[in-house]
Amino acid sequence: MEAEDEYRRKGRVALVAIVVLASLAVASLLVAFSYYCYIRNKVSKHLTNNSKGADLENKGGFANLKTAANEGVQVFTFKQLHSATGGFSKSNVVGKGGFGLVYRGVLHDGRKVAIKFMDQAGKQGEEEFKMEVELLSRLHSPYLQSLLGYCSDNSHKLLVYEFMANGGLQEHLYPGSGGKYKFF
Repeated sequence: MEAEDEYRRKGRVALVAIVVLASLAVASLLVAFSYYCYIRNKVSKHLTNNSKGADLENKGGFANLKTAANEGVQVFTFKQLHSATGGFSKSNVVGKGGFGLVYRGVLHDGRKVAIKFMDQAGKQGEEEFKMEVELLSRLHSPYLQSLLGYCSDNSHKLLVYEFMANGGLQEHLYPGSGGKYKFF
């Protein structure tokens, strides 16, 4: 009898162990399946968002500034532009636009540039600034200054253009403006 009780006890322990292991296996499979569904859903949303962005781009919308960076528009630091303009010296001011002053500068690689320092009084928001950079980076014409880059460093927003050595159209149309001409 004792051997029979021992046999039944071992059978129950084995049965409990099998049930526990089977339950753990099923729970693990459920967790793995849930994780698979979560990742698949996330990838699907990412692909959908990317295709919507591509559709917007094809329809004339704007995705983000990464596109501008891919199209040759350089991202500058405020320190680089500060150095290029001699600390935004008044002697380097070449014009005044609706959004702030325009400075003449020389980049560290020797390129002459016009740097439009966006005035904070204009209260141009980050999204509007990104939109302007995106738009200007796509405009290519022999009759327009090319946007070379931008800086969006904290509250400083600057646009960097090619420098026109002979001045702007406004200066040639209205020579009596005292050398200062309006930009943009």
